[in-house]
Amino acid sequence: MKITTKSRYAIRAIYALCRLGGDLRPVGMLKILECEDISKKYLEQIFTKLRNSNIITGARGVGGGYMLARAPETITLKEIINVMDGPMAAVDCVSGADCSNYSSCAVNWLWEGLKKCCDDYFEKITIADLIKRPAQI
Repeated sequence: MKITTKSRYAIRAIYALCRLGGDLRPVGMLKILECEDISKKYLEQIFTKLRNSNIITGARGVGGGYMLARAPETITLKEIINVMDGPMAAVDCVSGADCSNYSSCAVNWLWEGLKKCCDDYFEKITIADLIKRPAQI
């Protein structure tokens, strides 16, 4: 299983947004772009999805920018990943929807277990947790 670039960049952008005070007031996109090496066009696509999912809000005009729509303690990494890419799965046949052999498969429990571990792990980590933990360089 690989977390996509879109999910990784979304997490980085939200982290940068919070480090710049976006949990309390709007932050301009240019400030976020200065912190993260993400193209403006790509960041706009990411922020559109995050805005449509009520993770961030946007305000136009002087003093405008982006900020969290909710408290950082209520936004999990699982939610961000699901918004960017949909539910995580190590293989396509996890839910049985894409597999004609799912009901007779001897190892589908293995993939279901892996999905549950990943979901549980990312569900436990919030944006507030990222902010509290110092960057390791």
